[in-house]
Amino acid sequence: MRLMDLLLRPRRAPNLNVALLAALLTAGVSTHAGQGPVRPLFVASALPDSASGTVTISGANFGSRPFVTLDLVPLDIRVALDTVILAAVPAGTIPHGEYLLTVSRGPAPEDNGTVEVIVGAAEPASARADGGQRSTREAGPPEPTNRDMAALPPLVAGDVTAVKIGDRAVSVDEIDREWRRSDPAGYLRLIRRLHDARQQNVNRIITQELLAREAETRGIDVEALLAEELPKRATPMPESAVVSLYQSLGTGTRGTTLDQMRPALRAWLARHTEPELAKTSFVEELKKVSTRVEVLLEAPRVQIERTAHDIALGPDTALVDIVVFGDFQSPEYTRLARGFSKVRDTFGDRVRFVFKTGPPLGTASIAAAEAAFCANAQNRFWPYHDALVGAAGVGVKESDATAGLDSTAFSSCVEHRDFRDTVRKAIVEADGYGIEAIPSVMVNGRLAPSPPPFLAAYEYFKLLIEEELARVAAARRR
Repeated sequence: MRLMDLLLRPRRAPNLNVALLAALLTAGVSTHAGQGPVRPLFVASALPDSASGTVTISGANFGSRPFVTLDLVPLDIRVALDTVILAAVPAGTIPHGEYLLTVSRGPAPEDNGTVEVIVGAAEPASARADGGQRSTREAGPPEPTNRDMAALPPLVAGDVTAVKIGDRAVSVDEIDREWRRSDPAGYLRLIRRLHDARQQNVNRIITQELLAREAETRGIDVEALLAEELPKRATPMPESAVVSLYQSLGTGTRGTTLDQMRPALRAWLARHTEPELAKTSFVEELKKVSTRVEVLLEAPRVQIERTAHDIALGPDTALVDIVVFGDFQSPEYTRLARGFSKVRDTFGDRVRFVFKTGPPLGTASIAAAEAAFCANAQNRFWPYHDALVGAAGVGVKESDATAGLDSTAFSSCVEHRDFRDTVRKAIVEADGYGIEAIPSVMVNGRLAPSPPPFLAAYEYFKLLIEEELARVAAARRR
């Protein structure tokens, strides 16, 4: 279960320990207006208490109304003083791990502070505010021992006999063939998860190997190498990344505004995303100038059928076929779809977009999909599509004028649900490809990873397209 799911559960306020409350009420002296310049906010420590379901935050200059988040989830404040904050957090039920806690009293840099805090039932809680590198031991559960790994079963080879029926031996390969025939969607979902897990470990092995080789060449250890190289490549994320991350949280913001969340969002990106991007950039450089890396692990691909209800943008001869399973009621799809035009401007006829209706979020999703097909009947799907995704709050029927539709014919088509069966078939088709999330993107038959919330839609598609163009070029050279 995700941390956000845990934190958003309704719960009663815990009973505070009387002695603790008394200590809090006598701790520190607040800084009031007129008593000199405002001093920077400072977070010294954060100590979770699973028994009371709280976290006690110590520091200085918190102000009278601090705003606290834990991994971008706003926390309820029980007591707030200038040097101590008591916030509600179900520490005893959160999976053990290290989380980013942020305290904010305003928008300026000196109004914010962060601390990494270890929360969870597995080990005693502790925290640091030094902003330094996390050790491997602190970052998560302990590494498995050789004994643990030896106890894990390997994946079964396909030619191994799984069952004998009389004199007939049935292999794992035959079982998988039957699985593909009887439940293709379920089979696809599982092999994709298997590939994703393998790819993550491939990336981890590549990173470890290249960093170890470079460190050995320089006569230093990997930690010193990263300390030397990552700051050179660390780049603050743009404001668009902050906004995208905020939007991706949805109801997880618990009604807080972007301005309230901005310091926590920036701290999250600075602590997690920016170092990882800098590390990735360094590893990519090492691939080019240090040691050649050739990844031969192939992602599972399926042949995407071209159906009567496909709506395409671009030529059939395009090198990169991008099938997007969308839903006009999905904010995530809306954000992604706004990047189509710039992608087409950049890559031209090398790219073909295909829109397919994905698993619906509800009845409004089905109605919007039917209306889009009504627009397509007038050869105005893409103008109608762009009208829907281009402006917040524009309704299904209100977009017909913007898209240049015959309003009378469009309204009749929508009201009589002329494309009800078309949408139903499209939804069944999406399920057959093992599509579970909206939006989902398939590039030349490969299900692409979901776009990170901080990455602009154009940059996401650009990465996918360039990777696919390189793969196609390499295949032609073989």
